[in-house]
Amino acid sequence: MPRYWLTPVLGRSPLRLGAERILGQPLGEFEAFRQMMHGLHPRLLPLFKADLLLSDDEELCGSNMDVQLDLSEAGELIFNGEPLHLSHCGEAFLDRLLRNEEAAALLLLDKGDLWTDAQLGWKHICIEWLQRGWSIIILREDGVQT
Repeated sequence: MPRYWLTPVLGRSPLRLGAERILGQPLGEFEAFRQMMHGLHPRLLPLFKADLLLSDDEELCGSNMDVQLDLSEAGELIFNGEPLHLSHCGEAFLDRLLRNEEAAALLLLDKGDLWTDAQLGWKHICIEWLQRGWSIIILREDGVQT
């Protein structure tokens, strides 16, 4: 089963993923949340495979190194080459994110009549993070045993 993480991007050079990551559970409700966000704007809350953020080769996405990205670990994840290297696919993904102001405006304009309580909670967290100046993404972990 895949796991989805609502993830704040604190900085891009180097890439810093915030410790405030939230595991999207229950899975069905989180997937519906992601679809609703996509309905507001296709790039509002983009999804990227976590393993493709890592690179040990400038020409490839993904890594064959022993370094693993564990999103359940506490603390920030920093892609500064010690030991995490950001792939060029990851860089291209981040370049396509909406500006924080645009993303926040879309969320604030939405009246949210169809959101569940959990989805409203995730939406409010997104607004808070955007107002702090952080971008927001969803990272997907595949093949994780729970």
